[in-house]
Amino acid sequence: MSAPGQGAAHRFALALLVAAAASAGAADGKAVYDAHCAACHQPDGAGALGLAPPLAGTLGKRMSAGAGRQYLPGILMSGLAGRMESKGVVYTGVMPSWQQLSDDELAAVANHVLAAFNGASLPADHQPFTAATFSALRDSKPTAKALRAWRAESD
Repeated sequence: MSAPGQGAAHRFALALLVAAAASAGAADGKAVYDAHCAACHQPDGAGALGLAPPLAGTLGKRMSAGAGRQYLPGILMSGLAGRMESKGVVYTGVMPSWQQLSDDELAAVANHVLAAFNGASLPADHQPFTAATFSALRDSKPTAKALRAWRAESD
């Protein structure tokens, strides 16, 4: 027989273990960013002049437009090459596709970039990206033309 209150303590401990196991399986957006993005976009998201545009302070306002919510997942899934202007600086280069990452990893890194580098400019009703967003893109990756149009619409 267990002591009074012990059943509640066991249920609480079990709930903590289940929550910990669920989070352990979730992708760590910062770890994904550090492993795949920071070399070009820098650890602080400031970008590298002439190489990679800044992510910090450039994406939050885009999230208020439907095109902006398409643009970030689209870039991660399809990549983009060619000329791009950000904060008055022209970049000509290649952003690779990261389609080899899992949908969970792509959602995690997108959410990390938005929260860590653009949190102050996110719309109040911003909803984090989910793995389903990226899963849906796998069958119909956006073209460079669509990505450029979404960028222009969300400027």
